[in-house]
Amino acid sequence: MTDTPQDRVADAIGVVDTEIEYTADERAAFDRFRARLSKVEPWTPATADGNAIDAANAGTGPGAAGSAPTLAATRSEPRAGAGLRTVRTAYRETVMAVPHFEAEYDETLRESLAAEFGADVAAQVVDGARLTPPLYRALGAAVDRAVDERQRFRRTLERERDSLAAVRDGLAACERRLDEVAAELDGADAERPGRLDERLADAEATCADLADERQRLVHGCPAVPLSGVDGVSLVTFLYGDRERRCPALAAVADCLERVRDLRTRCLR
Repeated sequence: MTDTPQDRVADAIGVVDTEIEYTADERAAFDRFRARLSKVEPWTPATADGNAIDAANAGTGPGAAGSAPTLAATRSEPRAGAGLRTVRTAYRETVMAVPHFEAEYDETLRESLAAEFGADVAAQVVDGARLTPPLYRALGAAVDRAVDERQRFRRTLERERDSLAAVRDGLAACERRLDEVAAELDGADAERPGRLDERLADAEATCADLADERQRLVHGCPAVPLSGVDGVSLVTFLYGDRERRCPALAAVADCLERVRDLRTRCLR
């Protein structure tokens, strides 16, 4: 349970740091999955020429008597589903193996694939018979997109952390000044409160500047660029389960309240 404005901002920074770590782990996992996917051969009909198998099935042509080219081509064809089994195993051992997967997602293979690559690709990977060239290309494009999303999201998170750090440092400086003013105010002479109020006015202006800068960032920040959470704001994504949805702004508001309480004392 946090008690001070600085504690609340520190908690928010901790949330962002954790998300940066998760994002880095996920990007690395998708990179590993992409590397393993590149080693898988998509299925294509193994024929000696364009009509060999059709001709054999019809009882005519060179394949009808079991000619060597047709038999060789048939033997070279991979077992049904082998490519997809390899893809499923690779996905489980990379993307679904990140340390936070169970705690954060706890999804089945189908659910995770659908969230990252779309329901259609997920269905083909889980239920399909062969890794066809179109599916293989769709997987490659989806992996590239997942990596790009993590790269962009990390930059967004780093900007958020920088903003929170600026609020934390600014509030710490303000709180130190307020502690000094409060101590002096307790023993101030008749003229002293006026001079102290000027210092409080400066602190109030600093808090207002911090709030303005923070609001500009919050309002200008795009939605979280991750598949499966489209349209969710960064503030909701990061702090939706916190007591205060905008912890930095709430911390600045608490500091401003203290400033105004001290200014009221100066006017008495």
